[in-house]
Amino acid sequence: MGEIRRYLEERELARTRGIERGPAVRLLRRVSSFEARQSAKVQATKLLAPLEKRRARKLGEARPLRLHLGSGGHELPGWVNVDLVGMGSDLRWDLTSRLPFADGSADAVFLEHVLEHFPLETVLEMLAECRRVLAPAGILRAGVPDFGRYAESYAGDRAFLDERRPGRPTPLLALAEVALSHGHRSVWDAETLELVLTESGFVDVRRRAFGDTDLLESPDNPRREAESVYAEGRAG
Repeated sequence: MGEIRRYLEERELARTRGIERGPAVRLLRRVSSFEARQSAKVQATKLLAPLEKRRARKLGEARPLRLHLGSGGHELPGWVNVDLVGMGSDLRWDLTSRLPFADGSADAVFLEHVLEHFPLETVLEMLAECRRVLAPAGILRAGVPDFGRYAESYAGDRAFLDERRPGRPTPLLALAEVALSHGHRSVWDAETLELVLTESGFVDVRRRAFGDTDLLESPDNPRREAESVYAEGRAG
């Protein structure tokens, strides 16, 4: 078997692993595509929207109200963890829909490795919703894969690229994974993240290091540290 075919098989295996689940889910992953499963999760989540709106009203009573959008199996204590059906979240909700929380009701919103899963125009709509639900001076913190760092590594000594994605047939294929794999629909670096937050109406926007935050405790996932860039802003 050639290098490329072996690589494609390995990437397909990686796509079917996901969060550790029971035998039925593992079988489903083997016989269905990532895209089909994702579409089914979205449709199931939409069907549950009336029920979840009622749940959101109760969850929205929490003070402080902190929303972890796209929690992805990494639930944060003290936050309302929001994601699609099957992700183990507190609230099952499609983030492309209007958030089921009142204007100005949230103290903080956190999105980590979420924005890259949407086209840029959808990201702007999602961030407008985040700004709507945030109280004045409420904090938005976002972390994304730092494609810029990967691209710099590709154009330079490639040490970071080799460290984070070793064994690929070519460095370009390793770089392309950051942009095209894992259901990604957009690419990011610090400059882009800051500009998108600023143009979405947030103020005092600036890049922040892993764990550096104006929140009382950092919500950052240690597993994301090496390849992520973060930025924080406040609702105006």
